[in-house]
Amino acid sequence: MCTGLSLVVGAGAAGFVHTLDWVLALFQAHPLLLFTLPALGLAMTWLYANPAKAAQGGLRTLLAQIRSPSEPLPSALAPAIVGTTLLSHLGGASVGREGTALQMGGGLADLLGRPWGLGVEERRTLLLCGVSAGFGAVFGTPFAAAVFALEFVRLRAGWWYRLPLCLLCSLGADQIGRRVFGVVHGDYRLILPPSWELAGFLWAAGLGLAFGLVARAYLRWVTFNPDWKPLGLLGTPYRAIFAFGLLYVGLVWFGGLGDFTGLSLDLAQNAAQHPMHPLVPVVKFLLTAICVGAGFRGGEVTPLFVIGACLGSALADYTTLPVAVGSALGFVGVFAGAGAVPLAGTVMACELFDPQLAPYAAIACAVSWLVAGRRGLYSE
Repeated sequence: MCTGLSLVVGAGAAGFVHTLDWVLALFQAHPLLLFTLPALGLAMTWLYANPAKAAQGGLRTLLAQIRSPSEPLPSALAPAIVGTTLLSHLGGASVGREGTALQMGGGLADLLGRPWGLGVEERRTLLLCGVSAGFGAVFGTPFAAAVFALEFVRLRAGWWYRLPLCLLCSLGADQIGRRVFGVVHGDYRLILPPSWELAGFLWAAGLGLAFGLVARAYLRWVTFNPDWKPLGLLGTPYRAIFAFGLLYVGLVWFGGLGDFTGLSLDLAQNAAQHPMHPLVPVVKFLLTAICVGAGFRGGEVTPLFVIGACLGSALADYTTLPVAVGSALGFVGVFAGAGAVPLAGTVMACELFDPQLAPYAAIACAVSWLVAGRRGLYSE
């Protein structure tokens, strides 16, 4: 079943990645598409309120079934999140793609498992394998994906036999995407990996403190205070997504913030080359908070990567660490704190940047996780 799951999720993820690349290129070529964002927000809100109503819980629905498998996932889960993520990026929303990766992987895994009459533990394992396959194929980090799948649901029982299965599926899906469908992921490898020094480890802890504070602020907006969110202020999802879509359009257009739309991965690439202005991560944070809080779909992990990379780059100038190292630590540090996944963040640092970064990343991610409150985006 792992082989079949890898093939299906790898192919689905490749299709999503290629289509997303096309949508992002289309937006860059036609920046006036930004003005369609409020209307696109209304369309995706209607979609989740009507034909895809069963899937409106999104990632929460998937998490609930992983923790307590009881009923099949909605068949609309995967297609709805893929479609609405593409709509969000077509209008230039500052959202991510991990929500799509997780729901698509979990949804496809659930469809594959239905004919087999799986028991509770078998179904939980299959969903976790689907999540890891989706994450690994979309981000190109199969080892981090396998760790993430078990860490983000805080699954302690049975991790020792599920981890190899999750890794097998994530590796398979990633290779299917790369070798069969030509998916190309960004190259973030460090040109000059850092040497291990006590001063460097202390600076990593200091940066981890900053990353954790940013993660904590983001969690406070998105998770812990729903009355602060647009829906709490405006009463209905339609009003919220339209009004805050207009706000976002105004800020981006009149503020000249085109570089901050969409995934903004170019900002993360630039952050590794030279110190970023301290306002860059602040602007990306605010735009992402507006879009995710308003209800635009896609997720927030990729924007958090960018926020962290830019923050680490800006702060590295005040440490003895190279800018590229500070940027790399921020890339994974804010993610680790916000998602409460310090192990996955550390493994991702080794995969994306360099294995020699491991102790620095482990320190930064652990401190960020502790400061952020140890309760993340995926907590119950």
